[in-house]
Amino acid sequence: MRAIADDACPSVSFDGIAVPMIVRSEPAQKLAGVKPAQFPVFGCEVAVPAGSVAAVLDGKPLPIARSNPQRIVIFGDSGCRLFNGATAQACNDPNSWPFPKIARAAAFSRPDLVIHVGDYEYRETTCPVGNMGCAGSPWGYGWDAWNADFFQPAAPLLAAAPWVMVRGNHENCSRAGEGWFRFLDRLPMEPTCRDLTGAFVARLGDFGMVVVDSGTAADPPGDLSELAAILRRQFIDVLDKIPDNAWLLTHRPLNAMFAGPVGAQSNDLANKVLQLALGSDMPAGVRMIVSGHVHAFQAVDFGGMRPPQLVVGTGGDTLNLMPPMSVAGTDVNGGKVVNFATHSGFGYMVWDRLENIWVGTLFDVDGKAINHCRLAGRSLSCGY
Repeated sequence: MRAIADDACPSVSFDGIAVPMIVRSEPAQKLAGVKPAQFPVFGCEVAVPAGSVAAVLDGKPLPIARSNPQRIVIFGDSGCRLFNGATAQACNDPNSWPFPKIARAAAFSRPDLVIHVGDYEYRETTCPVGNMGCAGSPWGYGWDAWNADFFQPAAPLLAAAPWVMVRGNHENCSRAGEGWFRFLDRLPMEPTCRDLTGAFVARLGDFGMVVVDSGTAADPPGDLSELAAILRRQFIDVLDKIPDNAWLLTHRPLNAMFAGPVGAQSNDLANKVLQLALGSDMPAGVRMIVSGHVHAFQAVDFGGMRPPQLVVGTGGDTLNLMPPMSVAGTDVNGGKVVNFATHSGFGYMVWDRLENIWVGTLFDVDGKAINHCRLAGRSLSCGY
């Protein structure tokens, strides 16, 4: 369990017993290998005692992870894009940057668990002079930008349910990696920032999530084998921990499609290296791959022959163009696409478990249902 404090780390009351949080990171602490940034706050953490039923911090109840979650919220790519003046999203406009609205609406759904598929902090450079859409926005990779882009707008949803955090490419060491390691990474704070930190399995009863750090796993020019071998070794390390009912979470998708260059009637494939690294080793227990990175909703189904690909990169950042050509019936990474659905719009998904079947609903920023999906085994169908 984590908290951020202005000074000393607080205590959390678990079933009436106060347990002090320990310091994970402090203002004077240095992390090598990252861009300069200021963090005038403390990162605090405490292990939840086994069997705890209730947790309270500063008089407010905190959500505790439960076995066999029945309702899961999914979204990602939620920050407001400010980059070199050429791209300046209107962070002050809730219609142009709707993440605060999404967080409030998703919290109202009362989930058991929230999955963020990566890319939390996008305010990399200053708002252009005279641009009222983002005027006054903090920028850079420090606490003020992290707080404005993620922690402050996410507060209602952070209070509603536990989260599983996936590392995105915006949290790489060359970008906002320090905030990732200070506040969100699962491992103890290290002295030096690292990319490609491996995979782990988060298990809640009979349901599991295989979380892969794929932030820097972009397709390299030329030979893919070296990077694929690194990712494959990391994946093999957790294969024996994956339960029979699991989702694989990776920011960069294995099988998503996006629009080619402007004006080109073509679909481009995202991340061939991940398919090369993980596809052949995918155990039967992995029922679905859940990703972001592509700023849209996509559901790519292979008729049960391999795990379907779900993309929910709809959390607030500038949307991507949709594939101009139909994907159904085509070959994607050696597999035939049986069902395909896509949507360009901001929103979030809610997945409800009905025994061995998951039923998902894609909602817009106001909580209106715009698509329905069904996952049975490894078959994903949407549009009903």
